[in-house]
Amino acid sequence: MSSSGTPVDKVKQAQCDMLMEKLKTKSSQYKPFFEMAKALRMTILEKRYAIDNVERSHLQKCLDVLQQSIKVNSLQAMVERLESISRQLGLKFMAGQSGFDWFISSDMFYLEVVLEASGNVKDVKIHHEGRDQQSCEELIQCLQNQDFNDFSVQLESLTSIYQLNAEKKVKSKAFAALQSLEADLITLASLQNNIKDPFFLIHKSPVGALHKRRGGHAMMLTYFVSPYDLLDLKNKISKPLSTDSIDIGYSVTVSMESSGVHKLQITTLVTVNVNPSGKSTPVYGASTPQNTTPLPACFVLKLSKPIPMAVSLVKKIQAVTEMECTTSDLSSACPLLSLIIQHGSDKPDESVSNKPLFVSLPDQNHCYFLTENPSLEGILVTSIPFTHPSHVSQILLYLRQQALFNSLLTSCIRHTAKPADFEDLTMFEITPLSVQHLSISFEHPVEESLATAELDLTDIGALQCNVFAASTTDSSPTTVETSEFASKVLQRCFSIPITMRSLIKSWQSASAKNSLNMSLLNGGGSLSLGGLGDISMGDPGIEPATPAGSKKLECFCSILKFILINRALRCQKMALTPRGKLPNKKYHYY
Repeated sequence: MSSSGTPVDKVKQAQCDMLMEKLKTKSSQYKPFFEMAKALRMTILEKRYAIDNVERSHLQKCLDVLQQSIKVNSLQAMVERLESISRQLGLKFMAGQSGFDWFISSDMFYLEVVLEASGNVKDVKIHHEGRDQQSCEELIQCLQNQDFNDFSVQLESLTSIYQLNAEKKVKSKAFAALQSLEADLITLASLQNNIKDPFFLIHKSPVGALHKRRGGHAMMLTYFVSPYDLLDLKNKISKPLSTDSIDIGYSVTVSMESSGVHKLQITTLVTVNVNPSGKSTPVYGASTPQNTTPLPACFVLKLSKPIPMAVSLVKKIQAVTEMECTTSDLSSACPLLSLIIQHGSDKPDESVSNKPLFVSLPDQNHCYFLTENPSLEGILVTSIPFTHPSHVSQILLYLRQQALFNSLLTSCIRHTAKPADFEDLTMFEITPLSVQHLSISFEHPVEESLATAELDLTDIGALQCNVFAASTTDSSPTTVETSEFASKVLQRCFSIPITMRSLIKSWQSASAKNSLNMSLLNGGGSLSLGGLGDISMGDPGIEPATPAGSKKLECFCSILKFILINRALRCQKMALTPRGKLPNKKYHYY
């Protein structure tokens, strides 16, 4: 018996057949799937409404972040990354004819990046307007290592050379002027080859430790390195000082910036004169129409980090260069010590007035009070313009002098909490007489008198710490011996707390040795102290008991005594010092 469907099922089947016939008749009218996908993609990308600049910026930043997160492991990924970097820097990016060479260009230079099929970098050639094309090993290395941040920095540095308000013909002379200056500085550095000690090469030579231009990285001059810069906190060691290190200390880079019209060199101006004794000295040629050209630019030394600088030194630099430091406004000068402390602390926005500086050492606790000198005002300097190679050595001399002054003061800054116990706290008062002289007053750890250490920073290779203290015993170290010892420590560490710690320990050691000798001579009996009464030596290993309540009283009495003796000594120095009357000082306690 055959079964047949219901009338409803037959109707549905008929409708389905009609629909299939209709689809078959229209199938030839539909496009292939890939064409439909392309049309859909173009429709999505079609701008239906205007996007404002803020939204565009946000979208571009998001795309750049995504691009930076994509691992470059293919040719397409490398091309997309190079295109993204070019767009961010405002440079043009285009493909070459071979399909494996790509060009990053501006109106004054271009880079040719040659890639392999795997995406690896084969070569990077740089071509400046009017100059021969050459391969750049530094750019090749950073792309092979996929260090795209360094690649961006080098491109930005190359672009900055030509950021002048001038036509293309004038801009082309900018790179020639910069190369001529670099050649002169290399000539000056060659006169320092006989200096083998890295310390004296960096701190005493005219141009410091010179590092030549590397691809897009500008020439760098390292002029000051503090022992604190050599500390490896992770491994708890001190690295040796080397001229090959380019990421430590204070340095400047040599570059150009747009300014008013100045006559800049287009040929070398420095020659070497050798006298009969064989000594070589530089000779600076005068600027003439034959070796210079007018450009709407100037040379500039860009500091690796902003430096608080005394107004007096800024004026000396301006007198040398006959130009104003455009990044520094002398009218906004503020007390130099406040500026240094704010710049050297972790929280520069917080007020540091009425705050002492606590330094905790392994066996001592120090507290430093800084006294402002009204004649010392400072500003923050980030770059210094100049126009002649002879200016560089004089500028570095003043920068080095300020860096040493700042380094000593910031050595008193510790990012630690205030000590809980004030009984063993040693207090110091630091008064800057100038950027080359510091006076440190403190209570003598053994004798009941005030001691003063005056730091002479005139010669960075031979720092002096002259100590003045009353000596009541014949066996105490002489002032000359103490000063020589303190000077050696200061020269080695460039640190006020470490120098003061060593000085205090030397006095305490001499006092302990003297007490031991006297106890041996007297057989443990009483010791006469000449008018101060007889104090029983007793057991040298046992200290007399002190009531707990009197310890705080002794601490406050010690502070009061320190202040009174300090004021008395100042009055005496004002009357007797050969430098004349000291200026009235406003006291700020940091």
